Amino acid sequence: MKKFTALFLFFSLMVYAQRNKNKLDVVSNIDVKEIAMKPLGNNSLAKDLQPFYGFGFGGNLMTPINFGIGIDYSELFSNTIYLNQNIYGNLGSPRLSQFDVFLTHRENISEEFMIEEMAGFSYYSFSNNFLNQRMAKHKDQAMGFNIGGKAIYVLDGPQQVFVAGKINFYSGNIYNENPEIEKYYNRSTFLSLSLGYRYQF
Repeated sequence: MKKFTALFLFFSLMVYAQRNKNKLDVVSNIDVKEIAMKPLGNNSLAKDLQPFYGFGFGGNLMTPINFGIGIDYSELFSNTIYLNQNIYGNLGSPRLSQFDVFLTHRENISEEFMIEEMAGFSYYSFSNNFLNQRMAKHKDQAMGFNIGGKAIYVLDGPQQVFVAGKINFYSGNIYNENPEIEKYYNRSTFLSLSLGYRYQF
């Protein structure tokens, strides 16, 4: 029994040492950014609202094989286009909360410059104030997909700056018996540009 216990401990130590030797060095990043986003197409978000502006933050984990996973959270604000305020009954102050989960791949161009490609899933919470009803809000939820890219420049050590472009697809849940009206309020495509700061650790 003692020989078996000693052999088991020896084997366990060897496996642990081998795992540590081959351990993957996963790199973590956190981002903060400013965002400009324009809805595109023939839909309510594109025709009745001005472009969105806001801020966001996020992070990702990157493996030594240059594949990783990331998340982003953004708060974006807009205004209704003049004379279009009566959509849904006199609305103003549109706000869009956006949560993205994505897979990413990094290309190291040089020691100071990198490019990342991203593709993933998006969740949206869209709200708008009813101007003629105090404290009342119209709210929608939507989902979709996102694809994009990011150009990163290394400043010094763990500090980096980046510019990113992304396309987000928006699919809401507003119901209407007329499929054209339903599509007008439910479907949109967002094109966004962001500038940000990243810290790697």
